[in-house]
Amino acid sequence: MEPCPPMNEGEYQRRISYRLLLTTLWATLLLLAVQAIGGWANQSLTLLAESLHTLVDGFSTVLSLVAVTSPQRQMGREVWGHGRAEVAATLVLCAFLGFTGASLMFIALGQLLGGLTGVENPFPVAIDPRVLRFTAAMVILNVALGIYASYQARSLSSQALKLNTKHFLADAWLSIVMVGVLLAIWQRQRWLDPAYALVLLPLVARSLWRVLNEQLPMLLRPTAIAPEAIAHLATQVEGVTRCTRIRSRGMVGRQVWIEIHLVLHPEFVESAEPIGEQIDALLRQRYGPLRTQVWVEPARTSRDAYFEPGMPNYLPPSSNSGEDWA
Repeated sequence: MEPCPPMNEGEYQRRISYRLLLTTLWATLLLLAVQAIGGWANQSLTLLAESLHTLVDGFSTVLSLVAVTSPQRQMGREVWGHGRAEVAATLVLCAFLGFTGASLMFIALGQLLGGLTGVENPFPVAIDPRVLRFTAAMVILNVALGIYASYQARSLSSQALKLNTKHFLADAWLSIVMVGVLLAIWQRQRWLDPAYALVLLPLVARSLWRVLNEQLPMLLRPTAIAPEAIAHLATQVEGVTRCTRIRSRGMVGRQVWIEIHLVLHPEFVESAEPIGEQIDALLRQRYGPLRTQVWVEPARTSRDAYFEPGMPNYLPPSSNSGEDWA
């Protein structure tokens, strides 16, 4: 039996990022279950509001996992855009958070107004010490895991892992404050339950907006670079007669993915790879970090060849190579 070939550095970093994100996702889901079940059983608006915030954290982690595991987002460094599944999940999450958040806000306002008007027992919350201990332990575990993942993200240069840990650690203090609020509620300061829930709910909306703005920037998959500009650069290279079916995704200055189809003069077909590398160099010089996929064909032939600049081998075109990514 032949030994398995050693993993290159990129594959190793991708696997480490994947494992860290998967561990973070499971820890987040466990914390979410504790908060949702404990909040419902103890009638705690604070726990229920914090569970919405944890749900956003879980969605952030799922997006990072998609970036790491997709074959077109190697190592999680590239952000090309997202498809229908991510768009549908985003819409469903926004609808759920909007309905649930509004409901919790009305209930919290009703309890606070009831306390001001002297309604008997306006704050029905009763924190179980076991729920308090388990929630505190899970919060500490998640914060420690986030700090470790942040350290690994810097050493692995994983953009997906960096975005996820940045989002999580930016709001980690809210979870720590929540533990203190639960402790005060357990000490019969029950008015803090609806009061802190009203503080948390707007921050949930802010957290979701940050995820959509930073981790889902390509929700509608806009073109990153004008096709005419890419064609103008490509046709400056000797041997290129035409440049068609140009697609680009991503963010200029961060990372851009470009796919182009070149028609070469028959005399330059054997020099297809150096031509692709020249085009890639011109695009990098103009637009910064990017990854280029080039389909080349000689004039008056129907057979395409495909390669990426810097890759040693040619690859046959995929069956859906003509599909529009938009």
